[in-house]
Amino acid sequence: MHTSYTVGITTGEYKALQYVMIDQNDWVNNALKNRARIASEEIQNQYTTYKINKGESITAIGSTAIIEAAYAEGVIGIATVGIGSTPS
Repeated sequence: MHTSYTVGITTGEYKALQYVMIDQNDWVNNALKNRARIASEEIQNQYTTYKINKGESITAIGSTAIIEAAYAEGVIGIATVGIGSTPS
């Protein structure tokens, strides 16, 4: 599965970014992918700890499967204001 995001900025914002970075698209992609990597590691660690503390084996194989299992088993949930998110 693949998810795409479109970010709209004003002409002034675009021109300002041209002053400080060579490729705005690469910067945005890197920022999102790095934050997702950090969240993935946090979830995998939480899920592993959860299963160990319950004395259960981990049957999910691969990072996506572990993340999905963490949601399904209630180890994690979708972020709301105050839990890992920034209000708009």
